[in-house]
Amino acid sequence: MERLINQFMNADNLYSLLDFIREKPYLHIGNKHLSTLYYTINGYRLYCLHNKIDENLIPEWNSFHDFVAKELGFYESTSGYRNMILEKCNFEEEKALVEFYKLFDLFRKS
Repeated sequence: MERLINQFMNADNLYSLLDFIREKPYLHIGNKHLSTLYYTINGYRLYCLHNKIDENLIPEWNSFHDFVAKELGFYESTSGYRNMILEKCNFEEEKALVEFYKLFDLFRKS
């Protein structure tokens, strides 16, 4: 268990953390729900902000909301990626998690 916690806490950046979680979401975040992943991401980003960690992510994570809006045909990204993906997946959390990772992969290639 300690090894698992160390891997989770020592992710190089948000993108490597998301890749790590993708392998076994139920083990790493407790279920296969997009909302749980969303809150995990927010906690990680808060940790980085509090500790003044600049990840220099390419593409920049903040643009993921707009990317998702465009890909899913939303007029704007105000509701955020989580809500847009959930809406398109009929609010089915596990289906939304799969869709998140599809969009995340496309985003990283952009």
